[in-house]
Amino acid sequence: NLTGEKIRYPLSINYIWKIPPRITSDIFAEPLEDICKTCDSIKDKEIEDLKAENKKLRKLVEFLRGEIKSLDLKTALSEKALPLKNIVKEFTSTPEGKTAWEKAWHDQFNEWQELVRQGKMSSIKYHRLINGIDQKTLAKKLDTTQPNISRIERPGYSVPVKTLKKLAKIFGVKMEDLIG
Repeated sequence: NLTGEKIRYPLSINYIWKIPPRITSDIFAEPLEDICKTCDSIKDKEIEDLKAENKKLRKLVEFLRGEIKSLDLKTALSEKALPLKNIVKEFTSTPEGKTAWEKAWHDQFNEWQELVRQGKMSSIKYHRLINGIDQKTLAKKLDTTQPNISRIERPGYSVPVKTLKKLAKIFGVKMEDLIG
């Protein structure tokens, strides 16, 4: 009991603090369990608030991503497209560029020839590629559809002789060159 007494502390290094029982009962009047429930409810509310804020931020991020895509598309549409021929012409205007271009095509031709040798690419597709013709254009020249060209180009497909003659004429090769 501390009423009317002055508390004096000795000048020693080790202090032992004692709380009188009456003060202890006042400070911890609520059971420890109730204090934990209060802390948990505060924590739960903060978590819910953070989740709500996170949801708002995610929506904002999605909106901003959509806006960025829209701006990219608008920019792309407003830019004038350069024809590939112009890009190639500019690239090959220097001796280094021309050498690099020729080497790249040489390497590509070798790769395609190897695929034909391995049976992974048909000779018809090889000749179409080296002539720079796409399937749609070749289909028009043969008076057929693009899916038919895709079928004809499959390795091992038996191409009719009539079609082989037309293809040989288009590619400027012998019919034998188109037979795998």
